[in-house]
Amino acid sequence: MAIPEHVIQTIWHHQSFWSKLVWLLLAPLALAFSVLVRSRNFLYDFCLLPMQRTTPKVICVGNLTVGGTGKTPFVLWLANALQARGYQVGILTRGYRGSQTGTVVVGTQGEVWTSPAEVGDEAVMLARTFPGVVIAGKNRMAAAKLAGQDFQTDIVLVDDGFQHRQLQRDIDILLVNASHGQHGLGNGWLLPAGPLREPLSSARRTDIVVFTKGCPRVQEGKDWHGGPDLQNQQFGHKPIFYADLKPTALVQSVQQTWQELPLVVLLEHRRVLAVAGIADPVSFYGMLRDWGVELTQVLSFPDHHAYTQADWQTILTASRSCDLIVTTEKDLVKLEQFSFPVGKLVALRVGMEIRDADKLLTAIERQLEQTPEKGSYGSTVPH
Repeated sequence: MAIPEHVIQTIWHHQSFWSKLVWLLLAPLALAFSVLVRSRNFLYDFCLLPMQRTTPKVICVGNLTVGGTGKTPFVLWLANALQARGYQVGILTRGYRGSQTGTVVVGTQGEVWTSPAEVGDEAVMLARTFPGVVIAGKNRMAAAKLAGQDFQTDIVLVDDGFQHRQLQRDIDILLVNASHGQHGLGNGWLLPAGPLREPLSSARRTDIVVFTKGCPRVQEGKDWHGGPDLQNQQFGHKPIFYADLKPTALVQSVQQTWQELPLVVLLEHRRVLAVAGIADPVSFYGMLRDWGVELTQVLSFPDHHAYTQADWQTILTASRSCDLIVTTEKDLVKLEQFSFPVGKLVALRVGMEIRDADKLLTAIERQLEQTPEKGSYGSTVPH
């Protein structure tokens, strides 16, 4: 059984005597994990473990922490933006919690070729919404090779790949949740005593930093948790941009085909049941409340939850007093297999709104132009 997010946060931030005691028990595990991660990074930094390069240019989008920073919406925004500038773009995803062990073409041109059970919910959601190829697989090198050879991609975007160092990348983009403390990086401890996947020093590997889900002070470029000087110290004076998630439409599934509806539908159906199985459901609920809907009830499930018949019955029962069931697109790819009253189940579509988007895209293009042309598939390179 998954540990509720609020329990984890209580432990990480020592909000009670018992949570502090549990944290003290977890701290030695975090120190041991830190040694393993630092050792692995050392081997890559000094070329003792090889990196492989591939013909398509590689842009990696990732983060240092567990939990939602908006990686997938950002990847989708960037893929569409680069495609609009004339590049042939593919998206590579791990296929988290999918049963397939190999490299799988999830879909292309908005047509999905597989299921969430096989490749995970995020991969299917991307394939439904991106007019290009989406490939899932733990072997990112094999996925990049497939994208370049079979789909003639110029650029591949690696979703959640900052820790996947075997694939040489041309650009690393690090996303940081600006709504969290300590420069968006939690309490500064590695798992399981904190949210970090890597030490804070790993942030210096990145080329571009994007703060997401930011407070107004961040969006306005003002002082935040110590100001720009501390931010630059933390991230090695790398270019910093700001972004936030904004609702753009509603989506409903009609015979396995997704159709967009205007957001005004939320105002026509004010009593709403919110259903979410994502890492950061609080921001999702907040978006709905900002639209003036009355959340009569919320049902929160673990991130990447595989919905069952029992879950379906629970949602149906809870929705009897509601006008509308609103979920996320990531959840819709799994919930659309169940039968709901016509027009009652919709997903809130969110898009990434980037401050100085043109400057960000220009910075990316300039760096892509500076990287050398790559040789044959699978060649190894020093870092």
